[in-house]
Amino acid sequence: FGEMFNKGCIYKGMKPVYWCPTCVTALAEAEIEYAEDPCTSIYVKFRVSDDKGKLDGICDKSKTYFIIWTTTTWTLPGNQAIALNPDEDYAIISVGGEYYITAVALAEKSMKAGGVDSYDIIAVMKGKDFEYMTAEHPFLDRLSLIANADYVTMESGTGCVHTAGGFGADDFVTSRRYGIDVVVPVNDHGYQTEDAGKFAGLKYSASNDAILEDLKNTGALFASENMVHQYPHCWRCNNPIIFRAT
Repeated sequence: FGEMFNKGCIYKGMKPVYWCPTCVTALAEAEIEYAEDPCTSIYVKFRVSDDKGKLDGICDKSKTYFIIWTTTTWTLPGNQAIALNPDEDYAIISVGGEYYITAVALAEKSMKAGGVDSYDIIAVMKGKDFEYMTAEHPFLDRLSLIANADYVTMESGTGCVHTAGGFGADDFVTSRRYGIDVVVPVNDHGYQTEDAGKFAGLKYSASNDAILEDLKNTGALFASENMVHQYPHCWRCNNPIIFRAT
């Protein structure tokens, strides 16, 4: 070990792990039990900031939004990127003066979730065409980088994956690959930190409702749906756990 240390092979770094904010400890996969939990899934609008000139002549970028989908509203303060599948087709959808970007395969489902009956797909581009564009975070003074990732599937959501490196293994790898300094805006006890802006000090579970209400008030919420999903719980205290980089 000493030789490896002297050669610079040993370092202290971050890694996303299962974390129980009740027991205040990391958990191994064998210590996780799954149970059905109700949640609110949300579709959120991230307005295009820098389109790298690729949307010129197609749409008004000041009214164009990537739509992400997530079942963990409390992780939005950790968003630093949006991942698209480089080889999938993505639609630019015109709806009442605004433009939305989702995967073509998930466009109909996404529009239905938002109560949109009539829309036009005005252009189709590959996910790789959007790489390195940026979008505005809906409630923080921060830009989200548009990244490419092969793990983005067309099975659910919008094809535009909310990426928070501090809260997920795939997200963490993608963030590191694009040189993003990972933010972890939830502390050991499960409370939002100063990195969460106006939601600092809230327990992560309580911040779900607060963030949802804020998204509604600012017009950043495209849709929301109540659902039940399988969610990991701590085997000791039987409370829900979180994913968190430590």
